[in-house]
Amino acid sequence: MKFPKLSRRWWIAGGVSAGALLLVVICLAVLYPRVGQWKIRDKVGTKFAKKLGRDIRIGSIDVSLGHAVLRNVDVRGPLDGDTPLIHVDRVDVKFDALASLVGSVKIAEAKADGVMVTLRRDKYGRDNVRDILDRLRNDDAKSQSGGSSGLKPKRIAATRVKVLADDAMTGTTVQIKDGEGSWTKREVAAVLRDMTATTPGAPKAALKKLELHKQPGDAPTIVLEGGEISLWPRMALSGIGGKITQDPKRPTNYLLDFSGGYGGAPAKLWTAKGAFDSRAVKGSIDLVAAKFQLDRLAPILANSGVVDYQATSVDASLHVDLDNNSVQFSGDLNLSGLNVGHPMIAEQEVHDLDLSAKVAGNFDRATRTFNLTRGDFVALDVPFSITGTVISPRRDVVVPELRTGPVSLDEKPTPPMKGPYGIQILKLRLVIPPITCQKMIDAIPAEMAPYMQGYKLKGMFDVDINLDIDWMHLDNLALGGHVGINHCKVVEEPADSPKRLLEPFEHYVEYEKGEWMSFIVGPENPDFVPIDQISQNLVKSIMTTEDGGFYTHRGFIIREFRTALLNDLKAHAFKFGASSITMQMVKNVLLYREKTLARKLQELFLTWHVEHVLTKDRILEVYFNVIEFGPALYGIGPAARHYFGKHPRDLNPTEAAFFSSILPSPKARYRQYCQGTLTKWTTGKIERILALMYKRGKLTQEEYSRATQTPLVFVKDGKETEEDCMKRVKKAIKNSRSTNPLKK
Repeated sequence: MKFPKLSRRWWIAGGVSAGALLLVVICLAVLYPRVGQWKIRDKVGTKFAKKLGRDIRIGSIDVSLGHAVLRNVDVRGPLDGDTPLIHVDRVDVKFDALASLVGSVKIAEAKADGVMVTLRRDKYGRDNVRDILDRLRNDDAKSQSGGSSGLKPKRIAATRVKVLADDAMTGTTVQIKDGEGSWTKREVAAVLRDMTATTPGAPKAALKKLELHKQPGDAPTIVLEGGEISLWPRMALSGIGGKITQDPKRPTNYLLDFSGGYGGAPAKLWTAKGAFDSRAVKGSIDLVAAKFQLDRLAPILANSGVVDYQATSVDASLHVDLDNNSVQFSGDLNLSGLNVGHPMIAEQEVHDLDLSAKVAGNFDRATRTFNLTRGDFVALDVPFSITGTVISPRRDVVVPELRTGPVSLDEKPTPPMKGPYGIQILKLRLVIPPITCQKMIDAIPAEMAPYMQGYKLKGMFDVDINLDIDWMHLDNLALGGHVGINHCKVVEEPADSPKRLLEPFEHYVEYEKGEWMSFIVGPENPDFVPIDQISQNLVKSIMTTEDGGFYTHRGFIIREFRTALLNDLKAHAFKFGASSITMQMVKNVLLYREKTLARKLQELFLTWHVEHVLTKDRILEVYFNVIEFGPALYGIGPAARHYFGKHPRDLNPTEAAFFSSILPSPKARYRQYCQGTLTKWTTGKIERILALMYKRGKLTQEEYSRATQTPLVFVKDGKETEEDCMKRVKKAIKNSRSTNPLKK
């Protein structure tokens, strides 16, 4: 078969076509990607970066016909810190291939995967994103007026999105662990998962899922699921769900509609409805908890002090107005049929507690100041009010009114001393308006005050107490006011009231856990010592260390309450008390020694009554004949004979000072008797007591000089070795019952 002979013209045309095709292939394979890479770096890395005011770095770029892949893209600015504002693992861009061949870029879709956004605001209020938003708004304005709109894909999508926001001004941290979203001219949709927010000294929040959706003509809608706000330990608003929708009539106004429960309990127990104006940055919320029984909260009450909660009901409402700087609130609460059982409250469960409250106040974000301007309560039919101020500034801020002298802008203030929960200043006022004394005592549950049952009182009672604490200047602590119990008078009392102490009585003591002994406090007991047979050295010593104003006060050392509180605050623990000799006698004779709220309440009442039925000498006489001076060693008669082989009338100042030194911990300090020598601490303590007695005129110069030269000598009968004595002490301490009811 013969092929036709082609002319030279056709051969030339074929060669040119092949060459052109080869050139196109070379351009698409070599030049097109290079030009595309240059174009992207020019548009994104230079021009778009200039528009944002940021440095945009792209790790690598792969370009093929109609498709580009950008890897490791960073958008970084001067306030970003160690991590950039935005980091994207991979960006896929689809564009019009034919248009790109003639130099026109028409992006159809941009998809970002592995997005990490880090938002920051420093302590001066400077953030790393606000200027970008301003630039984009200006760009949108230019675009709408005919200006350049820049590169705008028809669809933008993002997957595997993470967000970290850190606000140094408020100490707030927000984290979003996962999310995705998309944008087109017709629809905006986003889903964020596992969101958390924490702020020191304020509620912590979490959200399982947030969905954002908007279609043309519709207002945007935000749907929340699985939210939780921790108000304080063991108490949280949980199961929060609801919607945020845009008000069609006011585009900057958003309507809020939420509901939820408490502490993980599977129930919808409250609703929250309100509105928020994003432009004015202000809004209002009405939180309502309709009346419900506490058995709905069984999961969080099962291990609490609340018992038999099936019959307890609660309802509450709270109105909140907030803006960018402050929060205003007002509301009320009603709680009925509450039953509480906790060893720190009382030995028995306390039943049928009712409480109603009306509160109002505000919170200033800048100074972190909380003001309770109204706190009107009624508990067990007794009205009272609590108002006050709490200031908890950030760690790097000192409350302005506490500063003295000029402050440099470059100064880094010393972090102020703080109290619990970061509190720097606490001001409280407690007021109980005049109420009959009988109504006041009748309001106290019998489970909390068994020794107060059977009393009949007349007169009027009231309370007005102020407390002012500044942790930066603790020595300026102010505690004042009055408790008007002295206006009350007992007209009828139970058979076992303090009046029985006028006569000899049998006293019971638990010298070891479960081991009891008793003795008569009266003349028929040979160890009993009348007050006029006790050395004045001991009386003066005890009054020097325990209660200097015993013979002048009415049972309470008012100034010592402030001193004890001040020392407790400095020690960061409740270690110091303000017990008078009368209070100590009541605690040892009339009450069990466990440190419960019930015991303290009864101690105060019985101390008041003791001061009205017993003389000062009788109180002191009972006190000296019942207090503990060592393991199973009660009363000054046995104690003086045991330690020094003397009758209490013959105790010298040094021996008296020794007894004063051991009273806070008589079992532990008895070891000195076992060893036959004083510790360095006790020696110094005795010296200080003697010096104070001399300073206060309880010792003459001659008595003081002689006392400082008088050695302390223990008298022993030799029946017990030091080793056996120490074993006895160790056993007594080990087996003693703790006054802390939680350590039974």
